[in-house]
Amino acid sequence: MSGEISVILPTFNRANMIAETLDSLIAQTRPVREILVIDDGSTDNTHDVIMRYAQKVTYIRKENGGKASALNLGLERCTGDYIWICDDDDLLEPDACERLAGALDADSTLGFAAGKHEDFTIDSRTGTRLIKPPGLWRPSQPEEIFSDLLDGCHIFQPGLIVRREVYKQVGNFNRAFIRSQDYEMLLRIARATRGRLFPERVYLHREHAGDRGTAKERFSAKENNAKWIQFHRMIFEPLMADLNDRELLPQDVWSRPDVVPVMERVALLKRGRVFARHMMWEEALETFGKVAQLQPDIPFSPFEKDLVIGATASNFGCAPIYEAPANRSELMELKHISPTGRTIAALIGRSIHWRIRRALQKRKLRQAARMTTFALRSQI
Repeated sequence: MSGEISVILPTFNRANMIAETLDSLIAQTRPVREILVIDDGSTDNTHDVIMRYAQKVTYIRKENGGKASALNLGLERCTGDYIWICDDDDLLEPDACERLAGALDADSTLGFAAGKHEDFTIDSRTGTRLIKPPGLWRPSQPEEIFSDLLDGCHIFQPGLIVRREVYKQVGNFNRAFIRSQDYEMLLRIARATRGRLFPERVYLHREHAGDRGTAKERFSAKENNAKWIQFHRMIFEPLMADLNDRELLPQDVWSRPDVVPVMERVALLKRGRVFARHMMWEEALETFGKVAQLQPDIPFSPFEKDLVIGATASNFGCAPIYEAPANRSELMELKHISPTGRTIAALIGRSIHWRIRRALQKRKLRQAARMTTFALRSQI
């Protein structure tokens, strides 16, 4: 049986972009039941643009309260079996709905289906689209999705269709978030239910210099990383405290011969990796310090080494580990605890070699020098 789809499209002052998004939604090969445009108090001519689509969308205007509040209103008003939340500046592939909703039709055990995206910008001279790979992409299998999402967000809302009952199960969007509210919700969804991730592109994510946030708290595209780091801490402090070890990695990992003898160590390494990837290096180093005291007579397996190496692979960089004196000192102290501690320090130092090469390519010589000094000290 085919489910009916409700699209929720929150918007705020994107009159210059939202028409393209609506055109891509209306052109879907599998029609949607409804498109709810939730105008979060726009002060530009968003209303006039939306009225051109009055026969095909439901326009709801509210006082500005942020994206989360707009999404919660949309969830309250929508009527479909499946919910598709789209952004007001992105472009959906024509078969996106058919592909994702079709997966939910075919498998009742799936709570959500998602697909790949690619980024694009507009050439200011020619007006053509310049498409590039996404900043983070992982072809997660169903049992890997939640664990992979702990490392970073590789599924975005316009590429995600969720059963309405799942949203009822996990609750509303957190209105305290003016950034990463979609990531916080996605982690709840993936933790609560099973999903499927398609490797095919289902939408194009627009990169642009427009402001973000609420009317009261706007910020520029240049401030994105700082805002993401701020709100990721708000996500991961309570989440990591609540997660049990078995939730950190796919269940089949815990039966592997190289993991069974060191399960506690592996769980701590994953925790440290997650903290580090979200720039919570104080917590990461404290966690790695606990690892250094466990089973020093058992060498790291390749799997454990990969967990540590991945700690510095954040999209936000890893400057706190080589620039902050306290963090550098704490990492170097690991070498004096045990052979395990020395291995952790060496692996982290080795893992930033590619960042050194990139800094040299961009002629950021001071940054490259700092990282090189750090990498050499970690090996000694």
